[in-house]
Amino acid sequence: MTGSRLDFSFDTRVAVQYDVLRGHPPAVSRAIANTVAREAVPGARLLELGVGTGRIALPVAAAGCEIVGLDLSADMLGALASRLPGFAGAPLWLVRGNVVALPFGARTFDAVMATHVLHLVPDWRAVLGELARVLRPGGLILLGRDWVDPESMPGRIRAAFRQAVIDAGFSTAAPAGGKPLHEALVGIGASPQRIGPAEIVAAEWQAEVTPTQVLDGIRSRDDAESWVLPDEILGPVSKELDRFAATQWPDLSTPRTVRRRFLLASYRLYRSTAGAP
Repeated sequence: MTGSRLDFSFDTRVAVQYDVLRGHPPAVSRAIANTVAREAVPGARLLELGVGTGRIALPVAAAGCEIVGLDLSADMLGALASRLPGFAGAPLWLVRGNVVALPFGARTFDAVMATHVLHLVPDWRAVLGELARVLRPGGLILLGRDWVDPESMPGRIRAAFRQAVIDAGFSTAAPAGGKPLHEALVGIGASPQRIGPAEIVAAEWQAEVTPTQVLDGIRSRDDAESWVLPDEILGPVSKELDRFAATQWPDLSTPRTVRRRFLLASYRLYRSTAGAP
């Protein structure tokens, strides 16, 4: 499938590695959860699309929201279920289902949240229609994402990776983002919650990582974007990244400080064009 994103599934290997790759420090998790709870209002019934292993859902439930977590992967849901005993009493229910055909009735939720999900779905506009259907009037759409300083070592390797993939005739660009996503949200009757920057910083922190760790994550497909690449693309791209890193950082085993953030955008659904009754 030259020039497009490949299909892949979150299998057992990914489920095991997910918390290592995408997990947040405890204090960061609490800060994110408190921001989400404030945006959605404590006690709100919130649907999380692509709940995964619960890195967002569990702390948000602990912060006072009632969470329904939906995921297509039985392995990811199994990993999350194994963590539930450590959150006894947290209002969290798990559902296996597809984001393009949500198994819920109209006007069921006060808020819906998605983090690193829409870019994985070819028909992401259909997902927005489903969100409009299951949200109550005035409900919130919360979009979260992890951010890494683009001028940092991982950010520079990421830029080199994307360019190498493009040079090889593929693309890792997410179609569900930026202006197209904003316009599609407005098209279903949603409006940004605030004037100014669309996203707020829910948490900011620093992490230590070596160039070798970043390169190994891409090469082993433990990186989100390299999951989708076939061997005939990933192999040459990895070699190109090794050459790039060697010219930039003499010692690839030395940890470097990286500034990271979790960003959150909020849209309120004032009217639905999805035909909900």
